Amino acid sequence: MTFPIDFVIDWVDDSDPRWINKRNDYLPESERLSTRFRDWGWLKYWFRSVDVNAPWVRYVHLITDSQVPNWLDINNSKLNLVDHTSYIDRSYLPTFNSNAIELSIHKINLLSNHFVFFNDDFFLNDEVVPENFFSTKGLPLDSGIVSPQLPINNSITHITTNNMQIINDIYSRKNILKHLHKFLNIRYGKQNIKTLVSLMWPMILGFNDLHIPISFKKETFKMVWERYGHLLKETEENKFRTKNDLNIFLMRYWQLINGDFQPRSYGFGKYYNLSDNNDLVISDILKKKHKVIVLNDQPNIHNFYKVKKEIQDTFSRRYPKKSSFEI
Repeated sequence: MTFPIDFVIDWVDDSDPRWINKRNDYLPESERLSTRFRDWGWLKYWFRSVDVNAPWVRYVHLITDSQVPNWLDINNSKLNLVDHTSYIDRSYLPTFNSNAIELSIHKINLLSNHFVFFNDDFFLNDEVVPENFFSTKGLPLDSGIVSPQLPINNSITHITTNNMQIINDIYSRKNILKHLHKFLNIRYGKQNIKTLVSLMWPMILGFNDLHIPISFKKETFKMVWERYGHLLKETEENKFRTKNDLNIFLMRYWQLINGDFQPRSYGFGKYYNLSDNNDLVISDILKKKHKVIVLNDQPNIHNFYKVKKEIQDTFSRRYPKKSSFEI
């Protein structure tokens, strides 16, 4: 690659008393036991996985709300510690809305034009190369599968449907047909059936959200902000997630509908909902079955601390050595 690639990850320590008090100033008492912010203690292993699996990354931009893990070497030459105050309009702070935190990440100082976005439950699970995320011409790698967005409980599809309303404001099926070879592609396997069925409608019903690390170009964010900044600001005004929010997937959809991507295998990553039985997750981590994995928290886990330790122990077996990001 002739261009640099950065990683961006956002993280919060929900056990921090200062942060808890700040959040509670804005949060109704009835909602203060939410599991949305609980920290699984995996960030250290996320950095270890980067050290082992992607030593080529230029910078890791760690977004926090004035929080620094006590094990983190803040002097690491590859680390850019990013506080909310450094790129989010102060009139919107403090914010506890991940959508608001992520919509403006293109404003992060030192961020390269090509970057991969992670949540703190997205992990590199095997060795990767830059070409797993971007083509040699700089196109983000993604799976452009067309699929309906159906709002359901306990999901973000209300928000992704909001994103699609914007996409359909200026785009239609003809834009997909213009780049049809990218939306009907052998790399997607049987997922192509979703696209074929969805193309019966003149409007765009939605895109299949893989919930894995996303390859972005900074210029995409700039284009969306130039056209829809007034709507994005409405999300930034919300201290917590709402069903009226927009989110970072809007930028992904923008890349897809404009054909600004290169098709990648649908099986590149795997999304897991954690439960009280995580044998499949543990097996994937230890046997490196997928290049990237996502470990999604679930409110119905009965023994959080047991599951937390079980996954931590698995990561410790896989990555026993300190990373260069640790003191």
